[in-house]
Amino acid sequence: MRLNPRYLMVFCVVAELRSLSRAAEALNLSQPAVSKMLRGLEDIVRQPLYERTPRGITLTQAGRDLLPYACAVSQSLDRATRFIEADRSGRPTIQHLGLSWSLIPRYQAPLLRWAAQENALEPHLTHATSLELIEMVGARELDGALTLSGGENLPEPLEARRVALDEAILVVAPDHPWAKLGGIPLGMLEGARILLPQRSSRLRLRLEGLLQRHGIVPAQVVECGSPFGVRTAAIAGLGVGVVCQSFVQLEVGAGLLSSLIIEGSGFSLSVQWITHPEPPVGSTARELTERLLFFLTHTH
Repeated sequence: MRLNPRYLMVFCVVAELRSLSRAAEALNLSQPAVSKMLRGLEDIVRQPLYERTPRGITLTQAGRDLLPYACAVSQSLDRATRFIEADRSGRPTIQHLGLSWSLIPRYQAPLLRWAAQENALEPHLTHATSLELIEMVGARELDGALTLSGGENLPEPLEARRVALDEAILVVAPDHPWAKLGGIPLGMLEGARILLPQRSSRLRLRLEGLLQRHGIVPAQVVECGSPFGVRTAAIAGLGVGVVCQSFVQLEVGAGLLSSLIIEGSGFSLSVQWITHPEPPVGSTARELTERLLFFLTHTH
């Protein structure tokens, strides 16, 4: 029996909503039609894919194994439909783009300004850590993403192209004892109170690796949730924050923070454009992606 992609789309929605009735409503179908398509999918797989429980639909092991593929098909059908509709109506092409938290101040406004001038691209932005964005590009949830580093040990078949460099620095409140130093050796972080972003942050992983290699142990590590949290805590004088230089350019210029270079560490990060080698749907989208990358490469 030939596999109907619509069966996979329905299965993905049912698994997400955990209810046949809610899935039928979301898909604008009758509940018997949804049940019929699920039975057709189970006939092809030759295994039960779900069970009904008092708490709703629960997937079997076979259902859990099939789900990532079903949802990938569902997302591809949805994007193809939106592309075709946009092409017919003359509306801009939708691009799902990712932007690392640390790169928001540097790239978000220029990117949106360029998209408005281009008048052919409607960007839908997702903010996350670099590692999370790489996973989303691999799952085809994003057409591309700007990340911090990420080019090394990149999961196949993803590709990385370097856009720029950004320097990792320390920031402290203006009344901190280190505020006027301009730079410190890495060893001064021994016994310091360090403000860091979430555990999956590239910035944090790089710094922790650097400290471990040199046997440096801070007095306390405060997890601030995101670079925005690190910046806020540093301005409040709660410790020594670790951020990208471009992320705090305005705050340093306004005198809200003092920046410190970590002397002799070579602690810089590359800004990478991560994509899947298979281009987005449609030649227009491919051309827009190339123009976007050219723009980003020449944005300072």
